[in-house]
Amino acid sequence: MSIKALNYALDIKVGDPTAKLIFINLANHFNDATQYSFPSQELLAERAECSIRTVQRKIEMLIELGLIKKKFRPNKSSLYEFPNINGYDNLDVSDCHIQKMVTTNKQMVTTDGVVRTINNNHYNILKGKKSKKEILLVDFEVTDELKKYAINLEIDADEVIEDIRLWNEQNGNKAKYANPNAFYMNWFRKEAKRKPKTVLKVQTDQKDKTTSVRAEKTLSQPQKDLIENWLEQIHHKSKTDNRFVGENYDKLREAFTNSMKFQYADFQGGRYTTRQLQEMYELGRY
Repeated sequence: MSIKALNYALDIKVGDPTAKLIFINLANHFNDATQYSFPSQELLAERAECSIRTVQRKIEMLIELGLIKKKFRPNKSSLYEFPNINGYDNLDVSDCHIQKMVTTNKQMVTTDGVVRTINNNHYNILKGKKSKKEILLVDFEVTDELKKYAINLEIDADEVIEDIRLWNEQNGNKAKYANPNAFYMNWFRKEAKRKPKTVLKVQTDQKDKTTSVRAEKTLSQPQKDLIENWLEQIHHKSKTDNRFVGENYDKLREAFTNSMKFQYADFQGGRYTTRQLQEMYELGRY
């Protein structure tokens, strides 16, 4: 349970009592460490005293409002993310030392003599500061200096920038930051840390019979999220279109992964690029 997530859900106006109750229950299962909530729809229906179909409709409503994001997991409970919670500033509640029992208009004193106070110093400080204007990521132009920063970290600048663009597009191009430069630099650093330590040996036709070595390519987190989004689209299509019933999601995930890694994937007796796989399942643009 996350106190911050619960306070966040309680403060948000949803405009629908049942959706609000489901939102609060999602917040009640929010894990601060993983940044996800993953209760089953059956549990949410039981807590909200409604049908599972109602839960599904209200979750779609919360997604459309931008309050949550859903990450589909075949044969498992979906993961729910609160995209705006990190910008939510709730007041710190703390217990002061035990004092004598007093009755004043400024303090709440419990029967055990513990004075409960609200530490809102940081709130007053933030309130007094002039907030810096945030820039939409889609409107920000990546400079050559930023690309050079990525190159110095030994990562492919253009590829990572494209991953960021896809991630932002997938989320409706809503991401905005006071300092987009710092955002890109932080992303580049994370990509550099994820760079694999292992290498693959690749035989060459050189006369001296030497073997060249290249690093094994791995998918970035935005690419992995994009694949999961595609799988969820196919899952939804299967409910109304018999062409997509009975798909093996593990093999589909492997096919998309290989096509992104190696430009093509062997799938169902053929060889396909990512774009061809998208066209086969009538998915969005890559």
